[in-house]
Amino acid sequence: MPNTTPKKRALYFNTDSYPLFGRGVYSEDKPPPFVIKSPFYWWFKFLQLNADYQQTEKNNGVGPCSAVFADLGAVSSTDFKTWWGLHSHLFAEPRTNYKLVVANSQAELAPFNSAEALNFVVPLNWSQKSLKKNFSLLISKHVAAGKRGVNVADTNAVYKIGSRWNIGALQDAYKVYTIRQANMARGATKGSKAQFKGAESAKFQLAWADVAIRAKLKVSEGMVEGKLTGDVSEKRRTLTILANRHYKRALEFIKASASNQFP
Repeated sequence: MPNTTPKKRALYFNTDSYPLFGRGVYSEDKPPPFVIKSPFYWWFKFLQLNADYQQTEKNNGVGPCSAVFADLGAVSSTDFKTWWGLHSHLFAEPRTNYKLVVANSQAELAPFNSAEALNFVVPLNWSQKSLKKNFSLLISKHVAAGKRGVNVADTNAVYKIGSRWNIGALQDAYKVYTIRQANMARGATKGSKAQFKGAESAKFQLAWADVAIRAKLKVSEGMVEGKLTGDVSEKRRTLTILANRHYKRALEFIKASASNQFP
């Protein structure tokens, strides 16, 4: 018997970097490359780190992020693939009433002077070169020219990817932030600052340069965590600056994750 189940309409995004999961079993600990390379994945990961959103989730949607939570739902106890399957439509372009087809009936034509679609008469005895040239001229009169790169103004999605993002920067900021926070949490379990002073307190703190090394930032290649001997002072100073920069970016990404525009 023929399959009568209606096909799910494809979603369209204003960036080609949307997540692709492949056919294998999804693992949140080791997502496929085309998931990691998507800014939508990092939106989810930074949203998991947002304290205000966590508070709102614990209070069943009541809190500082109640409006966003009503759309994006719980993120603390789910994996990205499951969450994306439920919420991807919010990041996609809105459905349109028309698609690019050859009209074969009056019903398939758009109303004249429609703001959503144009009807074209295409002379089939023209050459492809002439058709492409004239089509381009007609389109340029009615459709705004695209801007280089991804721009928020180019999307009508409810939740928008911003004009400037870099997967490497998102990934490095996430690693630096989570490593730093985990280390601070471990230090807190060892006792208060009143109990530990000087060298005793310092051993529970991971230096910024070592955070960068543990995060495997490119500049840290060949560096050994905790090694202070030899000619490493200048490199460690550079790593300290980079780790601080990535941490500050992470704070910005975390804040943006609970809004309708990221990063």
